[in-house]
Amino acid sequence: YETWSQFYSGNPAAGQTIAVFASLTPVVQTGSISVASSPAGASAVLDNGYDHLTTDGTFSGVSTGLHNVRVSKSGYQPYSTSIQVKPGGTSNVYATLIANQQTGSLSVSSNPVGAGLYVDTIYQGLTNQIAGNLAVGSHTVTLKKSGYKDYSQTATVNSAQTSYLSVTLSPVMSPTSGDIDVSSTPSGASVYLNGEYKGETRASGPLYITGVSPGTYTLVMKKAGYQDYTTAVQVDAGSTATVSAALVPASTSTTIASAEIFSQPSGADVLINNAYKGITPLSLDNIPVDATKTYSVEIRLAGYTPYTASGVIKPGQNVVINAALSPIVSPTTVTPLSLGTVVAALSLIGFLSVILKKKQ
Repeated sequence: YETWSQFYSGNPAAGQTIAVFASLTPVVQTGSISVASSPAGASAVLDNGYDHLTTDGTFSGVSTGLHNVRVSKSGYQPYSTSIQVKPGGTSNVYATLIANQQTGSLSVSSNPVGAGLYVDTIYQGLTNQIAGNLAVGSHTVTLKKSGYKDYSQTATVNSAQTSYLSVTLSPVMSPTSGDIDVSSTPSGASVYLNGEYKGETRASGPLYITGVSPGTYTLVMKKAGYQDYTTAVQVDAGSTATVSAALVPASTSTTIASAEIFSQPSGADVLINNAYKGITPLSLDNIPVDATKTYSVEIRLAGYTPYTASGVIKPGQNVVINAALSPIVSPTTVTPLSLGTVVAALSLIGFLSVILKKKQ
């Protein structure tokens, strides 16, 4: 609460009691994030799915601290940034989206497998993984896995091609920091460490928070429709702390659901009931649902056959979709023989027949 004070002049008389009543005002613990984009009408996702909107718009009631905003629109490269939210303040994000001119893919494998893959700070899934729909040119590839050094390098993506990157991760020797592995049931919870957004829990494996200085931290998990989960985590140098939470539903009368949508390759457009929602991997909370209606999900990526699924979604349900996209195979075209080619072939056959008869 905010500090309350009031000034009184003079001193109370003998035997007098002055009643003082203080109405305390709670300290504002939240702020807002205003998101605009060019072009407008893009999908903006807060903390990888905790909330979402269509630009231009504002995320309200956002807890103070560091957050992530990702903006995407079909036909454009995604935009991602970290933003600090102060109590009672409004932070501004403006995303200038770059139209796709030429794109390619990046296939990343690691030893050991199961490392978190980030391309230009945007999470793409766990290795081994193909990151698709990337703009031609240089990209920063980062791999994270508990017990191993973070790996980062620049990779080049070529037009309409898949570039390959194979990485052997190096174990941490003489460590001065520790790691935290975080998971939850259901998955798709946003994770905050001392108020800073670190990622989200995943159905495919834990969230790796690497390179954490030794000490005690407050870890919070948030997922719409569930109570916040808070715990203290002790991090020691050279060790991995594990946090696994069974999230408790906030209410039995909820009318919202959540979804986690993955694809191989990643970077595919996601449409729910023909409305664009973002690119894979994608998490969405606060999805209003009607248990009497059927919902359709379509996942599209250039050069691949679209993936479609439909069904009824119940309030409180966490839908997980893993789509293995199939490349479109171009039909083989047969070029008809020209008349000259046919005549030449017949003449050659006749010539060989004459030679064979002479030999007989």
